[in-house]
Amino acid sequence: MNSDVKKLTYAEKVRLLMAENYWGNNSLGGKIYSFVVADGPLGLRRAKDLKDGGGKGCYPSVAYPSAQTVAQTWNKRLARELGNCLAYDCIDLGVDILLGPGINIKRTPVAGRNFEYFSEDPILSGIMAEEYVRGVQEKHVGATVKHYCANNLEYCRHYVSSEVAEAVLREIYLKPFELAVKAKPYMVMTSYNLVNGVRMSENADLIRVLRKELGFEGVIVTDWEACKDAEAGIKAGTTMIFPFNEDRQRELEKIIESHSVPDETVDEAAQKVLELAQKCERDKPLRKAEKTVAERMETAKGIAEEGVVLLKNNGVLPLGKQQNILMTGAPCKVYYAGEGSSKVVPCEEYDGLDVEYERLGGKVKYCRSTYFELMTPWMNRLCGADIPVCCKMAELADVTVICVGDEPGVESEFYDREKITLSKVEEQAISDISSHAKKTVVVVYAGAPIDMTAWIDKVDAVVWGGFGGQCSAKAIAAVLAGNVNPSGRLAETFPLHLSDVPSEQSYRDSFVIKYSEGLNVGYRYFNTYGKPVLFPFGYGLSYSEFVYSDLSARYEDGVMRVCLCVENISEVSGKEVVQVYIGSGHEGYPLKELKAFEKVTLNAREKKKICINIALSELRHFVDGEWRRPAGEYTVYIGKNVSDIQLSAKINI
Repeated sequence: MNSDVKKLTYAEKVRLLMAENYWGNNSLGGKIYSFVVADGPLGLRRAKDLKDGGGKGCYPSVAYPSAQTVAQTWNKRLARELGNCLAYDCIDLGVDILLGPGINIKRTPVAGRNFEYFSEDPILSGIMAEEYVRGVQEKHVGATVKHYCANNLEYCRHYVSSEVAEAVLREIYLKPFELAVKAKPYMVMTSYNLVNGVRMSENADLIRVLRKELGFEGVIVTDWEACKDAEAGIKAGTTMIFPFNEDRQRELEKIIESHSVPDETVDEAAQKVLELAQKCERDKPLRKAEKTVAERMETAKGIAEEGVVLLKNNGVLPLGKQQNILMTGAPCKVYYAGEGSSKVVPCEEYDGLDVEYERLGGKVKYCRSTYFELMTPWMNRLCGADIPVCCKMAELADVTVICVGDEPGVESEFYDREKITLSKVEEQAISDISSHAKKTVVVVYAGAPIDMTAWIDKVDAVVWGGFGGQCSAKAIAAVLAGNVNPSGRLAETFPLHLSDVPSEQSYRDSFVIKYSEGLNVGYRYFNTYGKPVLFPFGYGLSYSEFVYSDLSARYEDGVMRVCLCVENISEVSGKEVVQVYIGSGHEGYPLKELKAFEKVTLNAREKKKICINIALSELRHFVDGEWRRPAGEYTVYIGKNVSDIQLSAKINI
């Protein structure tokens, strides 16, 4: 134990284990460095007053694309660059530790915070999170991986218990944490919920897994107001309680008075808090914002561009600069983003899609169709008024672009979506306007899957814009114009209907959520059982055409080495995402699971050979309380998405 801890009294060490205010540690009257944390993960939400949660306002910052959009790039370099830029934002506003990334698995498409999370797949989630953390911390700012664990709905999140079999926890819900903690994040944040009947901040078993098996050495911090019993949390291994809370303060004073928590337990937790404070203090003089805000926004735009997913294209895209384009729909003009603690105040005014497309030299007119009507000072409603006018204008335009999506307030922390269809107003608008248009393109702004079955057959193209941050209109305009070749791929399955999702059939009430679907999360269910979907995991179109060849897979030096060639056979330069899935053929396990991926840039008519190594540990399953990798034959699948397999090979290990 270092000398700093030995110099502290028992009382001081106990008081270190709770924040001093909303966003900072207890400095013990200036004895230790006072560090500042702030919300992420999609941009910096730095409260103007450290004593409240943002009620007095937050400083403007760069609003980056949502985690869903970042994952849709399938570009590890961009995840790291995002981390760099977030660190620079923290440096500008005096923040020591960012509360991000979020890596909870997208078990159901209605979860309110899905836009904050990367994927339904643990490998994709974990790899992107690891790069994000490295990006933040190599610039001497701390990152926080959250929410540990099995926090997959907002409903009754402070009290509901996620009932999950241990093997499912290990293989699906803990896997992204295993990968992310390789980057040594400064903190891991526990979730609000209980897991198998035990509150996460008091869950000694899962905290032990995080420490002893996943190898996390930093501070385990509670989510804000997630701690309900300070003594129980500290004894279980929680390091620090956030924010300052008078009830918890009284509990800490009782611990001090009764000495009810053993010295070694308090010392271990206090030591980690001290080390964190010392690390932040050492980091501070090393910090330098190496990119201007304008340069960070270029990074945000680049991520948004690569995160756009072209879902359907009957030859109408890219648009021609000489075509007369009509644009309509509320998100054409209004900035769409998720709500809650990750909501960022953008650092510059948002210009709509029509404005950005015109800046690229396109010929465009705007017509109001759906729009927001201010009902009260705090509530807007999506309305449809001038749709007949749009129909008439659509008859004259060469192409009509209809913008739709989940309007502000639909996707948010605190509550879940009630459905995955668009509003009736928007569905009717698509139907009516497309029936008059010569060609129709629908651009969707949302952070979670949308049921498009009511209208997708009526339109010529669908562009998934997602929640692309404050540069989303610039990015989508570039894709529409053909200045950017779309290379985004879905990081989650888009079901035909919400009722098709197995987790939606699992029992839940206000006390328990039963994860009875087991390993059958996302594509692991749909692909294994051959259930039809709207769009499969990993799906996305391009303006280029790619072919795969020459697959080889062999076992050497403790890894599976997979090599293949990818060729762009078109006249358009583009980027392809090579997806590597492995199937074991073992009964009770998914048909195939993502194990690796690589994004490849190819000029027109260019061919490249790529090789990917997969550790044999990635082939394990958790059986009867331990990890096992059965010997035998495995199948390597190379796909454009999980359903479109281009090459396959057998390998014996």
